[in-house]
Parts: sequence; structure tokens; C-alpha cells
Amino acid sequence: MKRVFCLLALAVLLAVSLSGAAAAEDAQDTEQLLQSFELRHGDRSVKKVAVTVDDCYKNRRESISLDVELCLKYGVRMTFFPIVYTGCLEPQYRDIWQSVLDAGCEIGSHSWSHWQLGNRTSAGIIQVLGDWQQAIDETLGYHYETRWLRPPYGSMTDNLKGNDSHTRVTKAIRTYGYEHVALWDVSQTDPDKALKAVKNGSIMLFHATVKDTKCLEKLIPALLEEGYELVTLSELFGFDPPETGGELYVFDREMYKGK
Repeated sequence: MKRVFCLLALAVLLAVSLSGAAAAEDAQDTEQLLQSFELRHGDRSVKKVAVTVDDCYKNRRESISLDVELCLKYGVRMTFFPIVYTGCLEPQYRDIWQSVLDAGCEIGSHSWSHWQLGNRTSAGIIQVLGDWQQAIDETLGYHYETRWLRPPYGSMTDNLKGNDSHTRVTKAIRTYGYEHVALWDVSQTDPDKALKAVKNGSIMLFHATVKDTKCLEKLIPALLEEGYELVTLSELFGFDPPETGGELYVFDREMYKGK
């Protein structure tokens, strides 16, 4: 009986501790949050959320366009994270990506392919990030200063080999020039469940698919009705929109040798 009581007391203490940790995390303002490299949510005291859309495969272009239409219809903004190897970032699709920006949305990097960064060498990580930036510039026809990176699978480790490469991956990403990676705290494609899971400052993960677009068709008006403002990641964290213009970016691996 004494053992059971001790276990119950321990469980209560653990619950209180976790609750306190969660409360402390939620109390962080934007300045405090930006001290971290990995960002899962914004300021919990501000009723803003960021809808993010990953992958954006070439054969899902219609979903991208429908998402943009939702933005225009409801006066909201999203952040899109396309992958290069799917073929969606090519000059022939310039109109699609320009429409994303014209709608006030933002574009972030999801790397060259959907392969965990931890399974690449440091030089390989820098290469795929540079190749992505070169691809977005060629697609748009002008330089687009990308601010956000979302690692494939949201992973900073090498799960195939079973070793934690988090530090090496972080260093390589920082060496290339990204100050933060954008993760998420809500990943739910059922609109009712997503609405229950969302909090102030939430970063919501979706993909350019028919299912996810149908979810957003119901979720966006529901979020607005609840008083949320749907913004880009830069707006969520108080940054100006990414700068544009100037010469097209061309990746030069020699710049990063020895770093």
C-alpha cells in the first residue's frame, strides 16, 4: 500500500512538473522564442497562427492554386515549403509561385529532396540548401531571400544509422545562413480535431493534397470565427517579408569549404 501511495505521489509530482514546464514554455514571448534554433510555435499570448503547406509536388499544382484561392477569399496568408526534385520549382511554373507571393504568402525551403538532412554529409546539406535557393530564384526570375527552412520530416538527425547527428546538422544549416528551422505543433487534417488542437501562436502543418485542401476549406473560416489571425511565419515572429530583387542566386560550394 505504501508503495502504491509513493507511486501515486510521484505521478502527481510529475504531472505538476510537466504542467509547469508547459506553462513556462507558453509564457515565452517572441524575443525569447527566437533565441532557439528550432521553432515549433509563436507567442502564446497573441491570437495568431501560421498555416504551412509542405512538399507541393508538381502533380499537386491544383492544390497549391486552390490554397491560394482560399487565402484570397478569406484574406489570410500561408507559408509554402516546396521540394525541388518533385519538379514544381521550374520557370514553367512561375505563374503559380508568383501568385503565391502576390497573395501575400511566403515561400520557404523544404530542401532539394525529401531525404533526412542527417543522412547527408555537412557539405551535402549545404549543397541541397544552396541548390534549393538557386531553384526558387530561377523559377521566379528574380532573387527571393528565403528566411525559413523546414527540414524533411522535421528531422535534424540521422535515423537510418541510429546516431544523433543533431549538432552536425544544426551547424551545417547555420553555416549556410539559416537562423532558424520552422517545425510545428499541430499536424491534423481533420478540421474539427485541428481546431481543438490549435493554440495562440500555433504553427500548423499541412501538405499540398486534395485531402488537406478540403480540411483547410472548413478550418480557415472556423479559425477566423474563433478570432485567430492567419499569417505567414515571418509575420508570426515579427519579421518583415523576405526581400526580393537583384541578381539571381547561384550556389558556389567553394564559399563553404573549410567552414
